[in-house]
Amino acid sequence: MATTKRAAPPKLPQAVDEHVPPGDLKFDFDNPRFVDGQFTQEDDLIGHLLDEADVNELVQSILSAGYGDYEPLIVLKRGNVVLEGNRRLAALRLIADAALRKKLRFELPEIPDKKAPPKTVRVRYVNDAAEARSYIGFKHINGPFKWDALAKAKYAAQWFDEGQDLAVISRTLGDSHSTVRRLVTGWYALKQAEGEGFDLHDRTKKHFAFSHLYTALTRASVREYLGLADEDVSATPKRKPIPRSHRAQFQQLMSWLYGQEKKGESALIESQNPDLNRLSDALGNDEARKVLLAHRDLKLAYARVVPSSTRFEEALVKAARYAEEAAGLVGSAEGDATLARVAEGLARTARSIVAAMKELADDPAKSES
Repeated sequence: MATTKRAAPPKLPQAVDEHVPPGDLKFDFDNPRFVDGQFTQEDDLIGHLLDEADVNELVQSILSAGYGDYEPLIVLKRGNVVLEGNRRLAALRLIADAALRKKLRFELPEIPDKKAPPKTVRVRYVNDAAEARSYIGFKHINGPFKWDALAKAKYAAQWFDEGQDLAVISRTLGDSHSTVRRLVTGWYALKQAEGEGFDLHDRTKKHFAFSHLYTALTRASVREYLGLADEDVSATPKRKPIPRSHRAQFQQLMSWLYGQEKKGESALIESQNPDLNRLSDALGNDEARKVLLAHRDLKLAYARVVPSSTRFEEALVKAARYAEEAAGLVGSAEGDATLARVAEGLARTARSIVAAMKELADDPAKSES
């Protein structure tokens, strides 16, 4: 049986490695893991890596087994900025700086015979980020700390801006050409939205679901609402994909997707499925779109898309499925009086539905109205 060979990782830029004190190195504030402008202070950046990138585990590993010099940090010669190795640099800073640990409320783990952190670390300098693109991109697709869609989109767009072909970027990142094109277009759209008034940091949900945006931009009804032509996955991504004539509509869409706290606008999308599908359906229906614009209520707007008879059928089937699941688990229930009352209410509701449906069956005129 034939097996698919995994592509070999790209080689690091050819250079003579140097040994540099960690204190001389700077963090990359433009790291793909960070949204532009997310951090202005190194302490805040380190705190984010501590929370989101398991830096505490790396601290423990260094103290227990010593600093593993498996590969050099990739450092931009101009400014000593670490392009690859920010987690390692954060761990070393935390180990060495008691004041930083106090500020971030981080305590070193209790480990007997702690190993001393290195006085210098091996680095490989590059003249610009382009020299290390392939290596860094491959590592974060196949390595243990993979990028999310936003980081991948940002990195792909940066690389594309440097003149690299999308086909090469796609092969390196391990995604199809159309997927990478959509990611890059989504990133450009996000940057355009921010430049035209959308405040990413004022969104009403802590988690930023970038997939809502780049997926929405593939939907025909959304594209029509934004004045976009039918999607062409072979076309070159545009730096400002949304036409000037539809800036207001784009800001409205961003608000629906993510909300704007200061404006009192909550996000309408709780989860991509089914909410994004419902938003797309509502935008494709003239009456539903008017309701959405007038009332900012996705449920109310979607009700104009789907007939009430269809929604009743869907709700009834779903209720029956959940009731059957509960019946299968009733043997595990405890003698809870509150749950017993809930069950009694469910029974009354079921009887009223059955009675209404029998009445409709006996009176064809009512069932047709």
